[in-house]
Amino acid sequence: MAATFHSVILGQPEIATMVFAFQFGLYEDVCPAFRACRELVELVARFRSYACDPSFRQAFAPNAVWSDDLGYITPLMYALRGNQRDPRLPLHVAIAQGFVPLTKRILCCRPDLVSDDAIVLAFEKNHLAIVELLLDQRESLARHLNYWGNMVARDDSRGLLLLQRFGLHPDDVIASGRRYVINRATLKNATLALDLFPWLLYPSLLDDIAGKGFLPLVRSLHERGLDCSTVAMNEAATNGHLEVVKFLHFNRTEGCTIGALEWAILNGHLDVVRFLIAHRTEGASPTVLDFAAANGHFDVVQHLHSLGTFGCTVAAVDHAASGGHLNIVEFLLMHRSEGCTHDKVVEKALKGCHPHMARYLLSRGYPFPTSELNLDYFCFGNPESVGVFELLVAHGRPIEEDWFLQACVDSNLPLVRLLYAYADPAWHPEALKEAVRVNAWDIVRFLLANDAMDVSADTLKKALRSGYFDLAAQILRRQPELRHEKLLEAAAASHNAKAIRLLLAAGIGNPREVLLEIAGRKQHVTDCKLLLPCCMDATDHLDNISFLLDLLALPDRHRATTLQLITSELLEQGRKASQTMQLAPSAAARASNLLQAGEVVDWALALVMGHLRATATIEELEKKTALVEDAELKTQLQRLLEEKP
Repeated sequence: MAATFHSVILGQPEIATMVFAFQFGLYEDVCPAFRACRELVELVARFRSYACDPSFRQAFAPNAVWSDDLGYITPLMYALRGNQRDPRLPLHVAIAQGFVPLTKRILCCRPDLVSDDAIVLAFEKNHLAIVELLLDQRESLARHLNYWGNMVARDDSRGLLLLQRFGLHPDDVIASGRRYVINRATLKNATLALDLFPWLLYPSLLDDIAGKGFLPLVRSLHERGLDCSTVAMNEAATNGHLEVVKFLHFNRTEGCTIGALEWAILNGHLDVVRFLIAHRTEGASPTVLDFAAANGHFDVVQHLHSLGTFGCTVAAVDHAASGGHLNIVEFLLMHRSEGCTHDKVVEKALKGCHPHMARYLLSRGYPFPTSELNLDYFCFGNPESVGVFELLVAHGRPIEEDWFLQACVDSNLPLVRLLYAYADPAWHPEALKEAVRVNAWDIVRFLLANDAMDVSADTLKKALRSGYFDLAAQILRRQPELRHEKLLEAAAASHNAKAIRLLLAAGIGNPREVLLEIAGRKQHVTDCKLLLPCCMDATDHLDNISFLLDLLALPDRHRATTLQLITSELLEQGRKASQTMQLAPSAAARASNLLQAGEVVDWALALVMGHLRATATIEELEKKTALVEDAELKTQLQRLLEEKP
């Protein structure tokens, strides 16, 4: 293959960079990004957002990895103006997606697009390499930040150092924002942030740092004389930071409340529990063992029991059963005398969706519930729910409609299979409706395979929109009456290319009517390309030309977008039509010259006008004449109109 400029220069970024450094205007390698924004993105003013054609991402940055599907671009999320088309769109898309090389190239050829908003956006998206590029290029910056929490949460300190360079000021961060940021910080970054920006200090800082377990920083703040409260030790104990608890106990006088021990027990921090019991006198609730049992902290339960000073109630076993903590239930029933709520404990295990617990309790003689069983909704999505309902069926409990519907809503196919055998067929339509509503397509597929009930048009539309084309095809086969023209319109409106292809192949919909609705709209470029071939009649080439020209005449559309769509087809249809028709000699000569010059639209208009002159109304002909751009041809066609009888 012969070497080309594209393969030699554009194919080697290092060489391209050197060559384009001497180029003015847009560099060749960034043109696709700007072209994509110009041709495939439309500002929808009433929604204050940019609508993107499905091909936009590939056109903007071929083969790049994108963070989202980018069907719409919200100006606020991209730091753009929403009331008018913003020329910074290509740069801000590159920044938001983290495309560093592309951003750098755009900055080189369009430095005028750089603004404070671009830097803010790069900080918000946590793209620090781009922040550096922008800071290198900036001339002045305003003071507004509400995103620096991302910087202190990073594993490195690069973001903080860039913030210092950016120029962070006390007025940039409200008091509550300072606490929020510190609570997101790593130890290293919290320490550095307080050094770089001393004004970050706030009254409860030491309490918060203790709660995060940052012992070196706790020591430092203590040595600097900062105050704290009982919250410091309480939070450190709650979060299991033993060394911080020890430091506060031995070096400060604020102490703690009973909440320290209770929350350490509740969260299962045995080492903290041991220390607080040994060194503090605040104690805890006499029945605090209930908390440990409820949360499944077996080692804490054993330790508290061994001390002999902490009691519990029947709630210990009840809550452990509800949580499925079998080892704790066995331990408490064996070693303690409080027992449980005899007639309710199996019910609690079932409501907690723990069939293994229910079977264990039944084996010990506890009764199966006879009263109405109000199962928690979370149970229906739990894989263990099948075991629960097997027990219910085995004990003769009738299946309720709400249970069946909730299993469908939670998309629990094994449970739906089980309950379906006992469900009233009258429930099936509502079950299908609920499954469709929550996009539980496995359930929809199961119900349709096992029931002959009718499906609504809305269900078919949603299956198409959601990409379940096998289901859509199945529905169309079983209910041909749903082959409605509006399906194609809906598929095009949602940029669903696969649905468009399926419907066109099935002969569903009127592609011409749909194309008239969307042609010339930048977010529908791909949809239009799919529809256009199906709009062409196999033999009536002149009618095809007339339709293509009607697309061009549509008001409030982008003419350039429509021209890109129709030009090739217009040329093909015009050549076929010209084989069987003749123009007036004067118009024919001019039309031929226009075709050679690449003016396909005027050439096609001449063909149509010459053929329709005898049959079309004056109004129709004048409408098409108005589309002609070539002055000489327009004059000749107007003369022909004047000669019309």
